[in-house]
Amino acid sequence: MARRRVQRPPWWREARLRRALRTLLLVAALMMLAFAGQGAVAYLMEPDTLPIRSVEVEGELRYLGPEALSAAITPHVQGGFFSLDLRQVEAAVKALPWVRGVWVHREWPDRIVIRIEEQVPVARWGSDALVNQYGELFRPASSEAPEGLPFLEGREGRQRQLMERFLAVQARLADVGLEVSGLKEDARRSWVIQLENGGQVLMGRGMDADRLDRLVRMYPRLEEHRDEPIRRIDMRYTNGIAVAWKPREGGAQ
Repeated sequence: MARRRVQRPPWWREARLRRALRTLLLVAALMMLAFAGQGAVAYLMEPDTLPIRSVEVEGELRYLGPEALSAAITPHVQGGFFSLDLRQVEAAVKALPWVRGVWVHREWPDRIVIRIEEQVPVARWGSDALVNQYGELFRPASSEAPEGLPFLEGREGRQRQLMERFLAVQARLADVGLEVSGLKEDARRSWVIQLENGGQVLMGRGMDADRLDRLVRMYPRLEEHRDEPIRRIDMRYTNGIAVAWKPREGGAQ
């Protein structure tokens, strides 16, 4: 019986070759899509594509002026919706002294929204700074500091403790009609109460409640003793106090 001869298909019809061709076509298609995607991304990142047309500012702003805010924002919002660098906008606004926090996001199709947390001043600190409600220091121009803030002075880092002490002293001395305008603390943590009438109370080191109670007990008698306003009260003695009165106009102390 004769053996049947099996004829092989032509080389261009072999399965391995067909798989290789399909792979090449797939790679070519993916490369074309990648090139097209790169072109689309490049187009979207062009500054003239979907330019920013409005900037919305959110937040309760009492001290941050619109001129200063506009000057900080304008150089960084000239790009398009996708090309705009939000981190640059945030950094520019955060650098303003009256800004404590800032958040920036895009809103389709041509707007960015800037939300600002403004500093809230509660006291002056030294000659060039303010203290916010969290006990943090910030430094706006001296002409921008609001009037009527209490004055604190001490080593940087002690502002929160001094603010708490000021509030406690203010409330305690209000019982005898004394208005407190500020506190000073030196490097040895000896502190002085500044009175609204220009007088001073030297308290020594540490927050000694007994000295404060002694001042509250004795102050009404000091007022009865003389008519002249008190210039200085020294509470650093164990069992007593020393008092200096302001001189009468045209006379000796």
